[in-house]
Amino acid sequence: MSIIAFKLLAAAAIFGVGLVGGLIPLFAAQHAASRRFFSLGNAFAGGLFLGVGFIHLLPEGIEKLEGVVEYPLAALLAALGLGVLLLIDRVIFSDQRADQPQSLYPYVLLGLLSIHSVIAGISLGLEPHLAASAVITLGILCHKASAAFALMVSIHVAGFEARRQKRMLALFVSMTPLGILLGLLATTGLDETSTTLIAGGFDALAAGTFIYIAILDIIDEELATREVRMAKFVMSSLSGEDDVPMPTEDPDRLAKFMLVMAGILLMGLLVPLSHIAE
Repeated sequence: MSIIAFKLLAAAAIFGVGLVGGLIPLFAAQHAASRRFFSLGNAFAGGLFLGVGFIHLLPEGIEKLEGVVEYPLAALLAALGLGVLLLIDRVIFSDQRADQPQSLYPYVLLGLLSIHSVIAGISLGLEPHLAASAVITLGILCHKASAAFALMVSIHVAGFEARRQKRMLALFVSMTPLGILLGLLATTGLDETSTTLIAGGFDALAAGTFIYIAILDIIDEELATREVRMAKFVMSSLSGEDDVPMPTEDPDRLAKFMLVMAGILLMGLLVPLSHIAE
């Protein structure tokens, strides 16, 4: 099999795996027990995003940038990424949070995951060796399904209608195949140092945003105390939302914590594949 044929098949496989991972939440939404499913799935997604930030993106950013600059630029960019999202969420749009049924986070996640998917696809498209391409493909496949699942859970929890969810899923799963095609066609004028600096800077910035979203949006929401959930219930009722249940003692608190840890551990288990792919 030629290297080009393999990469085209890899693009199709990555698209299919991502589509399956993203469709699971969409089908689950049609069942009566979907609220509990999405609550548990959201906790798992929080663990995945936390693992992506701490275990994958931040170390990758540090590794790429430490060979280019002596200053700990990756750590600074990660902190700035977190700070920018904090500014947007808690300062600029703080007054609108209670009035907006749809969150900003799904758009941020879609953008970050899409850019990262394009970068991963380009790295596969540029790889000249079949064996190395196969390893990179395996690593992308392992990440794609879990990323699509976590993204679609976050989008559903944010209250997006089904049609928009499907459009966002289609956009996300197309990004890696697009990157592969760009890599196959690429004739870039950037030197290796500039490419490394850009990729490392993006990894570090994205790490800070993923950590913020995982902790302050997802995990804090799912493991909130009854008093906090009661306050949110009252605010939702006053704003006209009638589908929010009266908060009770959460029987799934331990299960959610375990799912957060499972998401982190899953990202940890994928580290060897990432290193082999590189």
